[in-house]
Amino acid sequence: MMRKIIVCLTMTVAAIGSHRLVAQSLDLNYITELETNFHKGFKWINLLRTDLCFPVNNQIGFELASFSVSKTSDTYIANDLQTFSNIDTENIPWTLAVLGINWQMKNSSLFIGIRNVNEDYFTSPCTALFTNSSCGIFPTISANYPIANYPVASVGIDYKLNLKKWFLETSIYNGTGYRNLSGKENIFRFCPQTDGIFSITSLNYQNYGNSYFMGIALYNGMFPSNEVGNQEETIKTQKKGMNATLWTYAEQTLVPQVKVLAQYSINTPRNKGCRYYLGTGLILSTTRSEGGFFIDYADFSSMGECACEITWKFPCLKNGYLQPALHFIKNTYGQKLVGMIRFGYNLNWNAHKSQSTF
Repeated sequence: MMRKIIVCLTMTVAAIGSHRLVAQSLDLNYITELETNFHKGFKWINLLRTDLCFPVNNQIGFELASFSVSKTSDTYIANDLQTFSNIDTENIPWTLAVLGINWQMKNSSLFIGIRNVNEDYFTSPCTALFTNSSCGIFPTISANYPIANYPVASVGIDYKLNLKKWFLETSIYNGTGYRNLSGKENIFRFCPQTDGIFSITSLNYQNYGNSYFMGIALYNGMFPSNEVGNQEETIKTQKKGMNATLWTYAEQTLVPQVKVLAQYSINTPRNKGCRYYLGTGLILSTTRSEGGFFIDYADFSSMGECACEITWKFPCLKNGYLQPALHFIKNTYGQKLVGMIRFGYNLNWNAHKSQSTF
C-alpha cells in the first residue's frame, strides 16, 4: 500500500508537467516507551512515524505522513480518563495521518486532503515536552466527539495565516475520524449527513519568547462520545446538534531558563463528557536538556480527575533523546502512580534535484 501511494504521488507530479521538482524530504521518527504502575503492570509501546514531502515548485507540494503502533498489552495500567501517555493507542500496522496538497503563498498556506488535528493545533515547545495526552488536544475537545484526533484522521481543509507576531489558523474536517483504508469506515470518507462537520479556529500571539493562544471548536450534526471518547449505541440515539468548546493557554517566560504554562478550556453546554479543563506547569531548560512539572484537572460528567507529571528530557546519541517521566493520577477509581521511560530517535533525508520542464 505504501508503495502504491508513493507511485501515485510521483505520477501526479509528472502529470503537472511545467513545474520542476526542487526538493524531497523523508523523516523517520521512532519512539519506544516502557511503562509501569510499580505493581504487576508493565507495558511496552512502539511508535514509528514517516513523513514524506514531494514539492512540485516553490509553492505547491504533496505531503504524506503515516505511522505504525505496536504494544505488548491492551491492558490499562492506570484507570485514567485523560490517558497519561500521548502515544498509547491500539495496535496499528499502518495508517495515514496526512495525505494531500499544500499550497504555500506569501504569508499563508492552504492544505487540502487527509489530516489529523494534532498536526496543527496545541503544538508548542512547552506542551510538546510533556507526555500527558491533555498537554496536546484538551479533553474538552478530544473526549467529547469522535473527531480526527490521534490515531484517526479525516478529510479536511486547513488554512494558516502568519502576520509577524500574530498567527491565525482555521480548519474544517469530516466530523468523525477514521483510520481504515477501505470499507465503509475508511479514512477518505466525507459524509456530513451522518458524520457531521468539525471546525476549529486558533488565534496565536507571540512576542519576546512568550506565546498566547485562544480558539474555538465547533461541532455540527455529530453524536457525542462517552467519557473515554468512544461512541455507544445509547449515545447514538441522542439528538445531534451544534456544540462549541472554547480554550486558551499561555506560555510566559519568567527568566531565560524558566517558563510557566497555563491552560483553560470549557465545553458548552456543560452536561456531557468533559465539561471543563484547566492545567498549569513549570518548564526549566539548560544548555542541553529540559524538564518540567505539570498538573491539571479535568471535570467529567461522571467524575473529576487530577493528573500530575514530572519529567526531564536528555539528548541521547546524535539525533535522539531519553525521557523519564512520573505520573500521579487521582479520580473516583482511586490513586495511581505510573512511571515511564521514553526513547526517541529521528532520521532525516533531504534531496535537492532539478528537472527540466515537460
